[in-house]
Amino acid sequence: MKRTFGACCRFAWLALVLLLGLCANSWTQEQEQPAARLDCVLAKAWNTENVLIAAHRGGYETDRADGAPENSVANITVCARQGYSIFETDIQRTKDGQFVIVHDPTIERETTGTGKVSELDLAELKSLHKTFRDGTASSERVATLTEFLQAGKGLTVFKADLKPGVSAHFKAIMAVVKSERATDQIIFRVPYAEADLFAGYAAAGAVPVRSLLMFKVKQKREVDDVIARFDPLTVEISLSKTNPANPRSLKLIRYATSKGLLVETHAYGDAEDWAKLKKAGVRIFHTPKPSKVQRFLQRPAR
Repeated sequence: MKRTFGACCRFAWLALVLLLGLCANSWTQEQEQPAARLDCVLAKAWNTENVLIAAHRGGYETDRADGAPENSVANITVCARQGYSIFETDIQRTKDGQFVIVHDPTIERETTGTGKVSELDLAELKSLHKTFRDGTASSERVATLTEFLQAGKGLTVFKADLKPGVSAHFKAIMAVVKSERATDQIIFRVPYAEADLFAGYAAAGAVPVRSLLMFKVKQKREVDDVIARFDPLTVEISLSKTNPANPRSLKLIRYATSKGLLVETHAYGDAEDWAKLKKAGVRIFHTPKPSKVQRFLQRPAR
């Protein structure tokens, strides 16, 4: 069935009302702010001018001062305290089949050890310390997906990249997520090139309704395809690093938004580019400089 613009608007509005109702209940229970659930977080930006910040690896601009290296359990609290709505993170798989939070395929940059994540078992990784960006060691250890989901409960939601080869183990990842009752706490960013793979998972019931998949798309036909096959909440639209707010990208952002999707992009370029992207409909900025983007978003409207 084709989605019309009006139908999408009505759907988005109804979804927003429902989500805000759910969040209101959580707000009452927490007494201060809505629970950090995916539906509540996204509702803040749905059909509003609000833009959410997805902090790259949780944010690491002041990692040593915070005692919180990138992608560490300690950084979950820091990310939430800074007011960043989403903790962008990464999932790798160890030699013994465990899922860990590591960005690089090798561990030299992020830990006191050496080698490939895929060639080390969990015990070996746990014997190491996470390092700060300046290379000095911290007291933090490599975290498992389970530890991240547990530590982030009520504090943040995660946008997880499945690093190369890990998508083949998505059913096992979802088993972990479901065992932690965390399907409302995480969304997975995956390349459009893997759409057929994830369609198979969806057919097998491994992808929930209103799927937890954020496909990275580049073309209108890819937007239409993921809508038809996955009914997603969000998409990420790929941008040029050197000319992020070019007319073609802005047109695609407006198209995806008209289809009822919450659009994420990287915050490439400068404040002038960000203003154009926001005006076109971007409602999530992924950035390694979250404090800078946050200051931009907090500026009075002109």
